[in-house]
Amino acid sequence: MKWLKNNKLQKNAVYTAFFILFFLIYASYPTLYTQVRVETDICKISTDQFDLQWKHSVEKTAWSEQYQRQKNKFLLRHTDLISFGAGTPSNYPIEFQKNGVIRMRVNQNIDEINWVISRNMQGTILADQKIWSIFQSYPDYSLVNISVQYQPKWKSWWIGECL
Repeated sequence: MKWLKNNKLQKNAVYTAFFILFFLIYASYPTLYTQVRVETDICKISTDQFDLQWKHSVEKTAWSEQYQRQKNKFLLRHTDLISFGAGTPSNYPIEFQKNGVIRMRVNQNIDEINWVISRNMQGTILADQKIWSIFQSYPDYSLVNISVQYQPKWKSWWIGECL
């Protein structure tokens, strides 16, 4: 009978050790996420695609850019705008025009995004069908840094979702 109890204890010890080892490997496995930093605040966007929207300072019309997170950078896929004005790039092909919106195909790689927000420009982040009016969360002219992070899973667990 004593032998049977020792055998069960050994099996439990092996299962526990296996579980702990599996958990440590899983927690150490690198994960990819988009980090948003404003002042001392940090949050993450887990989905690999997000949009930045704002109101153009001169034209006072809505602009939107769609980004795709890749391994160590972002791909700016396209820009949606309503009118051409100051700062509008003119060398990208137009994908379509619909209901007054012009979509330009950009397909440009970007290492990180530095974006200054204010009440005038009404900067908004959209991801996973959620909207964050980030301009309402911080003072005018706050710098928003958006970067790709490749960290062990356990580091990302402590960072909350932005949206």
